[in-house]
Amino acid sequence: MKQRLKIFTLACTIVCGTMTAAAAPPTTQDLLNTSGFRQAYKTMITLPAWVVSGKGTSTPVEYFTQKGKTYALGHMCKPHDCAAQQLELVLATDHSGSWGLLSIKANNALKQTVLGSPTPEIEKALRDAYTKNNPSD
Repeated sequence: MKQRLKIFTLACTIVCGTMTAAAAPPTTQDLLNTSGFRQAYKTMITLPAWVVSGKGTSTPVEYFTQKGKTYALGHMCKPHDCAAQQLELVLATDHSGSWGLLSIKANNALKQTVLGSPTPEIEKALRDAYTKNNPSD
């Protein structure tokens, strides 16, 4: 009888402990540490290959000065798909930073992603460049 009680108690402890653990939802980090979620997460933060490689159709840069610092402003797009995928890029000529505006059109919708945490002035330069390069939008 005591043996059965010990087994029953052990079984209850295991089952109850499992139920308690199952009732608590995982954290976001827990999910991102599992293979399926990790792959989906990496896909979400992946930039197009032509952006990562810096190999797109491009135009000559323009230089501008802001607060005594010189920047190069460039435009690049996905080869053979310039109307749908474009990147405006600002590069500090002293190599201290770079910022971008990635614009992707799909299903008659425009999605723009700001890259590199630009200052409001640099972001304005990026958005103005997009407007200049896409006058019909």
